[in-house]
Amino acid sequence: MKPDNFQLIENNMPHPLFFLHIPKTAGTTLNNILDDNLSRENILDLYKEEQQQKLNEMTYDQISEYALVRGHVFIGDFGKLLDGPVPFRVFTFLRNPVDRVISEYFFLKTWPKSHLYGYMNKQNVSLTEYVTSTTPQLRQRGRNGMVNSLSGIGGATIEERLELAWYHMKERFVFFGILERFNESLLMLKRTIGLERTFYEKQNVRDKSSNRTATPGELEIIREHNQADIQLYDRALNEFDNRLDAMGPSMKMELRMFDKVNQRLQRVSELVNQKVGLEQGALINSK
Repeated sequence: MKPDNFQLIENNMPHPLFFLHIPKTAGTTLNNILDDNLSRENILDLYKEEQQQKLNEMTYDQISEYALVRGHVFIGDFGKLLDGPVPFRVFTFLRNPVDRVISEYFFLKTWPKSHLYGYMNKQNVSLTEYVTSTTPQLRQRGRNGMVNSLSGIGGATIEERLELAWYHMKERFVFFGILERFNESLLMLKRTIGLERTFYEKQNVRDKSSNRTATPGELEIIREHNQADIQLYDRALNEFDNRLDAMGPSMKMELRMFDKVNQRLQRVSELVNQKVGLEQGALINSK
């Protein structure tokens, strides 16, 4: 059940929100929380091909009437999004780059609904090939995915794209979070955009028999090909700590209380998952 004042929350938003959902950064968990805070008719999802096709038929004014737009979307020109007639308030989440690549690889290879599922299994694509391949299907995969998502089409070199991504995220976005610091991120986002309901349930759908590990050699290859993402993530961690400290002691007190209550929910969730043979995970699906 949504809070009684959720309509008031939406009506008071000065500009619409845009959740730039980088794959495998706990977006499913966050989206469940957003669904608890906003009315469904005020959310524009861009996760399916038909949803993105519909977007091409909409005017800017029609899109900006939504309280929240979200999805796995590549933004070519961030200026149009951030400086348009009705500027969007963009936010995103990052994840440890090596872990994100590994998670994305296994997701695409084991989830039948993923668009690369058939190709990756028919070609028996290895984790190393996923990171290093220059085939059209994989050319944009496994290498600096976060920087590429946040930089747009500007920047001729990966170094230039890194600086653009950092500028957008640090100076222009209203918020960025860190998957590995999810509770802190969630409470910071709560203060930034006015969320009312923030508790969530862990429910990783991964079966205990799943093998999602990487060898030392594969880890080295992932790091070698994701140096820009690693630099972006390191900068983000430092900036995240600075912003958290700036919120003062009240945030730390709120975090302690939140952790205590949410941990009770996790214990209940873990018992339920054990009964159905699922492993208690980090976050819901971590998509």
